[in-house]
Amino acid sequence: MENKNLVHIGTFGQPQGLKGEIKITMLTTSFESFKSLKVYFADNGETQWHFKNLKYTGNKLIALLEDCKNRTEAFALKGKKIFSLRENFSQTKDNQYYIVDLIGCVVQHQNNKKIGIVTSIDNFGAGDLIEIKNELEKTFYIPMNSENVININIEKKIIIMQPLEGLLN
Repeated sequence: MENKNLVHIGTFGQPQGLKGEIKITMLTTSFESFKSLKVYFADNGETQWHFKNLKYTGNKLIALLEDCKNRTEAFALKGKKIFSLRENFSQTKDNQYYIVDLIGCVVQHQNNKKIGIVTSIDNFGAGDLIEIKNELEKTFYIPMNSENVININIEKKIIIMQPLEGLLN
């Protein structure tokens, strides 16, 4: 299986209790989105994980894997990334995008000058930020909002921007 078909959806965290349960940091928009994917892989695309139980309490996702019987086995998973197949994701609505589709897009100023390439989309609590690497290998953030983003063309992998004054200086 090619890794380009896999999407990073979560990462195993600390064990929870003594019976093999483990915390998961979700990268999906909701617990329902994570749970609906149903097929989960390690980064090699070959190892498949089967969850006996997934529960969301407070703001934590706790999982119990079929082959994980105790805290020691759960601890061995800590830091491992969880992937699912791209084809398992639902269609997006207009003006909605999966982060995986935005990574690698060319970012252009509306005057056609290349700004850089999208390397990541992050959210530190105040909204999504597009991380861009320019030709000098310098990375910087631009807020992903209607004031800065003019158009996103996923098919052509181009994002047109009119960054607010001072964001590129």
